Amino acid sequence: MSIPAGRAIPEPTIIEGDFVPTREVPFSSALDELIAAIRKGDAPNLGRFCGYCCTPLRKRDETCPTCGTSEREAAPREKISRSLAEIYTRKRKREGRWVHGAAWSGLVLGTLISVLLIMTLPGWTKILAVVFMIVGSYFIATYMANVLVQNRAYRSGLEFFARGWSVYLHTREQGRLEDD
Repeated sequence: MSIPAGRAIPEPTIIEGDFVPTREVPFSSALDELIAAIRKGDAPNLGRFCGYCCTPLRKRDETCPTCGTSEREAAPREKISRSLAEIYTRKRKREGRWVHGAAWSGLVLGTLISVLLIMTLPGWTKILAVVFMIVGSYFIATYMANVLVQNRAYRSGLEFFARGWSVYLHTREQGRLEDD
């Protein structure tokens, strides 16, 4: 995904530690969940979506809750753009790589500690090292993935989405999207 020349990558807006969607980075949690359900085959790619950012709209919505675009600015769409759905899917994969990498690192660290304990503990106390390998590795992996890395993974995903959105918007403005 390359950024077009002269187009700046928008920064995700973070206020008090929480992401706030804007017109420049209109990431929608509702759309993210819907795309995941569509990919699993649990939902159809049909409905009423914002004409600008594809956020799902209720029948009574006249403006998008994510980007603030009104129906007069951009007519609602009936389906989600395949190109945009791919950006959301890649964002999830990027976050997953961070979290899974941290979890596997925690498991490896716990196993290494257990091996060291097995090599140094005398006799029957080696059983404690085996217990630590099972229980301790789980807690280390959980801590590393859910506490140490999760926030960074989310921010990395948002930054990835911002780049992808910039490219998507440029391509859409040029009229070169095959599924729009």
